[in-house]
Amino acid sequence: MTTVETDRLVLRPWREDDGVELQRLFSDPAVRGGRSFPPERIARFAESSVRQWRVNGFGPWAAIEKSTGDWIGRIGLDQLDDWPEVDKIEIGFELHKAWWGRGLATEGALTALDFGFEQHGLERIISVTAAAHTAARRVMEKAGLTYRGTRLWTNPDVPVVWYAIDRIAWKARKIPAP
Repeated sequence: MTTVETDRLVLRPWREDDGVELQRLFSDPAVRGGRSFPPERIARFAESSVRQWRVNGFGPWAAIEKSTGDWIGRIGLDQLDDWPEVDKIEIGFELHKAWWGRGLATEGALTALDFGFEQHGLERIISVTAAAHTAARRVMEKAGLTYRGTRLWTNPDVPVVWYAIDRIAWKARKIPAP
């Protein structure tokens, strides 16, 4: 399992005890972005995160703010088994609201994209959010993903948008200009 450090974050593989923090994170309506997550669904997210690390060698990381050691959210690759498109590996990021607006979601998303493409050879990574969640959409765009469509998915009352980036586009972004 891989722990990765960025300038401001420690991103470590998910542990079973992170479920308590995830419940606290999703108790904030701002973090949910109009979505409804009952406690049993959040518990399934946490269990899935542990399983993905065991099965895939990647999954969501627990995001720890480096200077304080605070658990601030969840960032990383997430396999969306019920996503109706072919590509099911998502870059996801959910942070406690107190940490919004500091570029931490983008920093973590870029790290997770690099991890997925460079360490795991993924060909395409997607990201999904509520259509009205403009801050999440900005993070996706800053990380280089492009808008691919809007659809109804798990909640028929909340349209979601999805973005994607292919390995070729990722590599092209990483090549420094002459």
